[in-house]
Amino acid sequence: MEDGARRLGAPDGGGGGGGAAPEVASRDPVTGEVWRTYEAASPDAVARAVARARAAQRAWGARPAGERARHLERFHGALYARRHEVSEALTRETGKPLAEALGGEVLVGLDYARFYAAESRRLFAAPWFTPSSPSMWRKRVRVAHVPLGVVAVVCPWNYPFMLAAGVVLPALAAGNAVVLKPSELTPTSGAMLGELLAEAGVPDGVMTVLQGAGETGAALVGAAVDKVFFTGSVPTGRKVARTCAERLIPCSLELGGSDPAIVLEDADLAHAARGIAWGRFTNAGQTCVAPKRVFVVGDAYEPFLALLARAVESLRAGPASSADSQIGPLIRPGQRALLEAQLADALARGARVVARGTARDGGAEGGAYFPPTLLADVSPEMRVMREETFGPLLPVARARDADDAVARANASEFGLSASVWSRDAVRARALAERIEAGTVAINDVAVVAGMADVPHGGVKASGSGRSHGSHGLLECVRTQTLVADRFGGWAQPWWFGGTTTAELHAGLDAALRLLHGDSMRARLSGVRGAVRLLFGGRRA
Repeated sequence: MEDGARRLGAPDGGGGGGGAAPEVASRDPVTGEVWRTYEAASPDAVARAVARARAAQRAWGARPAGERARHLERFHGALYARRHEVSEALTRETGKPLAEALGGEVLVGLDYARFYAAESRRLFAAPWFTPSSPSMWRKRVRVAHVPLGVVAVVCPWNYPFMLAAGVVLPALAAGNAVVLKPSELTPTSGAMLGELLAEAGVPDGVMTVLQGAGETGAALVGAAVDKVFFTGSVPTGRKVARTCAERLIPCSLELGGSDPAIVLEDADLAHAARGIAWGRFTNAGQTCVAPKRVFVVGDAYEPFLALLARAVESLRAGPASSADSQIGPLIRPGQRALLEAQLADALARGARVVARGTARDGGAEGGAYFPPTLLADVSPEMRVMREETFGPLLPVARARDADDAVARANASEFGLSASVWSRDAVRARALAERIEAGTVAINDVAVVAGMADVPHGGVKASGSGRSHGSHGLLECVRTQTLVADRFGGWAQPWWFGGTTTAELHAGLDAALRLLHGDSMRARLSGVRGAVRLLFGGRRA
C-alpha cells in the first residue's frame, strides 16, 4: 500500500539533500492507522515544480479551448470508471460514510467536469462584435480570456476531492498550469485527483500535486505563481492575502463560515427541522456551508425545537462500516477538543442541552466521535454564536420577528452562506436578499457549494472571489480586449493634422446632437456635420 501511495505522490517532492525527506501520513480517523505515506515537498522542490509548471503551461495555454475541454471529458470518464475506488479512499481518509463520499464528492466532481468542458467551449469562443456607439462604427472588438499562467491551489481536508476539483478543473480548462497542495490530513484525495487527470492525458507539469504541511503551503503561496486559490481558516487566509498583495498577484479566498438559518413562523417546521438537521450534521458537521446558528421566529420556536430535538436524538456517530451510524468521526481528536471547549463555554454562560444523539466510544481504535448536540437558551456572547463551530454542535435561538432574525443573522464577521425557511416564496426571497452572505438557499441548505453552474463564495471574513459557474472560469483568466479598425489606412478625423480645432469642435458638436439630441429636430440638425466628421478623415 505504501509503495502505491508514493507512486501517487508529487514528483521530485523531497529536499534533494542528504537524509530522509519528511513524510506526510494519511491517517484513518476511525482507527488512527497510518495507511499511506507521501514524501513532503521542500521549499526548493516547490520552486522547481512551479518552474516546471510554467514551462509546460505555454503549450497547454496555446491549445484551443475545445482541445483542453476534451481532457476534462476524459477525466469525467476516468472518474466515473473508478468512482467506487475513489469513494472508498475518501471514506478511509476522512471517515465520512460511503454515501457521503460518493454523493458529496465524486458525484459533484463528475458534475464539475461535465459543466466546465461545455462552459469553457462557450465562454472562450469570444466572437468579434461591433461597439454600441455609432461613433465607433469602424471598430471590431473581441474580449479574449487569457490564461493567468501558473495557478496555486491550497485545499482543506473536509471535502478534499470536491473542493480541489472545483478549482483545478476550471483552471486547467482556462489554459493554466496548476500546482495543488492538498491538506496534510487528506493527501490521498489530492493525489488521486492528480492521477485521474494524468490518466485523462493532461501533460506532465501542467498538473502537479505537492504534498506537505504548512511549510510546503507557505512556500507555494510565496512562489512565482500568478494566482492563489486558498480554502481554509480566516487567520491563514489573511496571511495568504498579505503574501499575494506584496507580489501584486490576485488571490481567491474561501474562508470560515457561521451560516445562519432563519425559520419563519409560517415555515413547514417538520421539513425545516429535517433539512437543518441534515445540513448541520452531515460530514460530522465539518461543512463550511452548514447551518451553524438557527434563528426561529416567534411562536414557531418551541414546536420547531421539539421537532429538531427528535431528529438529533435519532442520530448516531460511529464508524462508516457500522450499519446504524449516520455520522462519522471528526477528522482528528483536536477537533473534538475544540468543540468540547465551545460547548463548555455555552453551558457556563447559561445555555442548555436540549438533545444529544449517541456517539461510539473511540476506545483503543482512536476515533474522535462527538455526539450530535442541540443547544437552546443561547446568547450572542457565547463562542458557539461568535465562532465557527466545525462539528456536530448546533445552537438555536428565538427571534422576535423576521427583522430581528435578519439583524441577528448579520451580526457576525462571517458571510459565507445562509438559508431561509418559509411557505411564502415571495417573502422568503425578499428576506434572503437582506442577508449578508455570498449564497442564500430557500427551503434547503448547503446545496449551493455542490452546484457546478452556480457561483459560490463568501463576503466579509468568509473570503473573496467566486468558484463554480462561469464566474469560476473567469477567476482563472485575464480579460484582454482587442480592438481592430476596419480601415487601417484611414486616419481618424480627431487625430492631429486632420482638421483645425474649430472644425473638430463643430463636427463633434454635430455628432453629439445627432446621437444624443433631446428632439428630432436637434438630431437632424447634426446629420451633415456628423457625416463630415466621421467620413472626412484623411489617409495617414
